[in-house]
Amino acid sequence: MNNNVTNTPSGAHRGLRVGVMVMADAPMNVLLDRIRRVEELGYDQLFVADHLAHPFTPGATWFDGGSLLAAAAVATERVTVGTMVSNPILRPPALLAREAVTIDHLSGGRLELGIGAGIIERDHRAMGTAPWSVKERVGRFVEYARIVDELLRATGDTYGFDGRWWQVADLPTNPGTVQRPRPPIIVGGQAPTILRVAAERADVWNTIGDMEASVSENIELTREQNRRLDDLTAEAGREPASLRRSVAIDPFTAPEPFEEQVERFAAVGFDEFFFTWPDSEHEPELERIAKALPALR
Repeated sequence: MNNNVTNTPSGAHRGLRVGVMVMADAPMNVLLDRIRRVEELGYDQLFVADHLAHPFTPGATWFDGGSLLAAAAVATERVTVGTMVSNPILRPPALLAREAVTIDHLSGGRLELGIGAGIIERDHRAMGTAPWSVKERVGRFVEYARIVDELLRATGDTYGFDGRWWQVADLPTNPGTVQRPRPPIIVGGQAPTILRVAAERADVWNTIGDMEASVSENIELTREQNRRLDDLTAEAGREPASLRRSVAIDPFTAPEPFEEQVERFAAVGFDEFFFTWPDSEHEPELERIAKALPALR
């Protein structure tokens, strides 16, 4: 087994898991009600997004994802909390790692940290940086994942890293995380380099598939990606089953019901699923889906 990977992270679950992403696009009291509701209904995971503005609706109400995650950590007791996914455009790796340690302590060891390569041009403009080329983005992500992984494993030693894209100098690492050797890391993305990083360092790989494709088309797409990940994890000295597979689904407007989507994706290797908190028309379906979870598990 590759020593860079958490073999059995604290809080690790086996079997099917289902999470809900609460977008930061409502008044704060509404967001906190939604966060508590996710836990009350019995979902396994609660995620937040990480952008400076709504990624799809310019001008919409939007709060900071990191701050909302901290609020979620103290407003819940059981559900795991995390990002889907943390954004390197906004959060340099050392800052993200320190935030992750803080959330892990606030939640009593319930953090699952998603990391991605950063693709939203609006975030770059807001931060005053030029959008990264594909080559730069994937190059940065390789270093980013390494730094975050190593910092979350640290137990007090001073940390440094001098890479092409990222540098960290003389950073103390006290305290360490609650979960040891570190909280689970979710790597999100589909580019070949992203898949390799997931195979080498992640506990979970997440994909949103092709947002314009049908469920059937995405199943075929992700079936091939999972086969590739099996090969890559074996090359990294891991059992393929040690890398869990997560997929975003739409149980509200897709023709296929939630249960059918889960069963079809599970058949090609997925064991974790999440969807975004729906509009008011579909909110009642959250309870119906939650009631279906015990049988699916």
